[in-house]
Amino acid sequence: MKSPGGTFMFEIEKMHEIYASANTIPKVFGTIDHEIHRKRRAAISPFFSKHTVTSAEPTIYENMSLLSQKLDRELTGGGNVELRKTYLAMTTDTLAEHTFQKPLGLLNCERKAEDWRRTITAVAILTPLIKQFTWVIPLVMKLPLAALRIVVPDLARIVALRRDMNRQADAAIRHRQAASITKAVPSSDTMAPGRVSVFESILANKGLPAKEKEIDRLAQEGFVVLVAGGETTARVLTTATYHLLANQGSALRRLKDELRIAMAQPDIRVPVKVLEQLPWLTAVIKESFCITALVTSRLPLVSPKEPLRYEDWIIPPGTPVSMTLRDILLDPTIYANPLDFRPERWLSDDTSELERMNQAYVPFARGSRMCVGLNLPHTTWPGFVAGTGEGRTGKANDKALMRAKRTPSLDHFRTAALTRFLHSFALAEIHIVIACLFRRFDLALYDTIRERDIDAVRDCFIGEPAPGSLGVRVRNRHD
Repeated sequence: MKSPGGTFMFEIEKMHEIYASANTIPKVFGTIDHEIHRKRRAAISPFFSKHTVTSAEPTIYENMSLLSQKLDRELTGGGNVELRKTYLAMTTDTLAEHTFQKPLGLLNCERKAEDWRRTITAVAILTPLIKQFTWVIPLVMKLPLAALRIVVPDLARIVALRRDMNRQADAAIRHRQAASITKAVPSSDTMAPGRVSVFESILANKGLPAKEKEIDRLAQEGFVVLVAGGETTARVLTTATYHLLANQGSALRRLKDELRIAMAQPDIRVPVKVLEQLPWLTAVIKESFCITALVTSRLPLVSPKEPLRYEDWIIPPGTPVSMTLRDILLDPTIYANPLDFRPERWLSDDTSELERMNQAYVPFARGSRMCVGLNLPHTTWPGFVAGTGEGRTGKANDKALMRAKRTPSLDHFRTAALTRFLHSFALAEIHIVIACLFRRFDLALYDTIRERDIDAVRDCFIGEPAPGSLGVRVRNRHD
């Protein structure tokens, strides 16, 4: 592994060029059955319906107000704010309140926000190791936390979070058992998402067997939702903010002009369904997802019954294969100058070009494993159809896999909640935050370097910037 570690994703790119379509298909273990996936998905899908996300808008706006107050305080008098940690605090607070009915208070406490950032960083740094040595987490979960904090503090943070999830899951189970005695147990049909926790939603689902409602299973679902959902949203917001501020004379000016019309007053709360209709804002968000190309790991997929065809190759049913979303989103044969921030590409008058780009637009993957919130903000973004499999040898293999029916590995399934949020709750949050931030503030970058603080150089399941990154820092433009 080359310094700074986690850079094998770039070696895969070179091997595509050298070996063309002769891809080695890695072994995938712990594959989850489609029927199990369907039942698990049904248990939490109410949290990601359009109605539920719409009902969460007041929570998002309340936390946006807290974020605005924080920026007002810290930017006064020439100060600066590091946005990745700040966005992470907001997205995690919002997520925790919506799915666990338990706000963490990160926006109101700098110490808590910093501790949470370190926990998320620990997850990222250790992910490559844990993917290869799957026995590590089960082992350390049995060790005393005090000892871990001394020997491996990063790992101790992960263990502490997972144990907290276990406690919350256990409490939810006990609460439901107590309610069953008094015959006051609500069913999934009568429970309103946003008023119950994700644990309660799973426990109330009649379609899940008892083993799917055990503490470890609930805790793992909660762990993924909280860790992945908040971090990924914060990363896209950070990337969008950087590129808008780095393009003050073009992209940002056009966004502000559009927002001044849609938001007559800076503090007005515009419904997400209205923000979704703003063409330049929508293009900015779509370009931000594309240029962020967040997922850097290859995702294991299986077509369980039908063979996959790629050019002259036939891949038998049941064969594990992989694709790299980042390689597709940053492919210069699909997107001209993909590392340039160009929202206007999504507003082109060339319908054939738009269709071609949309076919390859896969920040969340595709197929039957697509997120349950597909009917949300992306409904205003056309072209969500399966890839054609055409194009350059090697990467075209990735594109052909986009139309496959997918059965993920166990690790892949555990990220299912992540993609659900990125398609529903998180997209609503991103629309609101970008609109409010750039309607209310006139910001400029402060000591932020793209190569050091933005560009991904490490594969930690999601791309991470250089270890020496100082984050994306901003100041008031006229200070």
